[in-house]
Amino acid sequence: MTVSKIVCIGWNYRPHIIETDAELPKEPTVFLKPPSCIIHDGEDIVIPDGVTNVQHEVELALIVGKRCHDVTESEALRYISHVAVFNDVTARDMQSEARRTGNPWSLAKGMDTFGPLSDPVPAEGLDLSSLHLTLKVNGEVRQDGNTKDMIFSPAFVVSYLSRFMTVEPGDVIATGTPEGVSEIRRGDVVTATIDGVGTITNRVA
Repeated sequence: MTVSKIVCIGWNYRPHIIETDAELPKEPTVFLKPPSCIIHDGEDIVIPDGVTNVQHEVELALIVGKRCHDVTESEALRYISHVAVFNDVTARDMQSEARRTGNPWSLAKGMDTFGPLSDPVPAEGLDLSSLHLTLKVNGEVRQDGNTKDMIFSPAFVVSYLSRFMTVEPGDVIATGTPEGVSEIRRGDVVTATIDGVGTITNRVA
């Protein structure tokens, strides 16, 4: 299936809100990343010259299996066929400056290679409300969280999005990151894992 869009949820774990000095959202914070940012296991995360303070964000990605529009929370997960590990790589300084000036921060999130995505696995049989996420940089654990700590559950996120936009088969919904985001630099090896879902490893170049 073709990915037509990557729909991301920001600040969906309370501790991450605290560490990024953001406000607790009353509704999901939604932004988009272009499909051109996607890379796969073993490919390099490339930091363009002049871009500073690039950070990792391990996330559970939901892969849409059938066209989804205006669905209820109770039926929402029926539209998710697969899940994957996603690393929402972010140019944090650029994002922070854009937020400060009230401008969009699409560029900070959407650069080429800023969307490592593992091979999808079937969602059937997985309890999406209790999945353990970790991210290591050069073997050191930087992020360690669980989807049970989400503010907005995967089912709520899918239902909420579908009220406003149609998500198509193959589209990716990234559900937010737990605390522990930190800078990655050229030469680092970044490994993101979700138990029962998979692992993706990328070198920073």
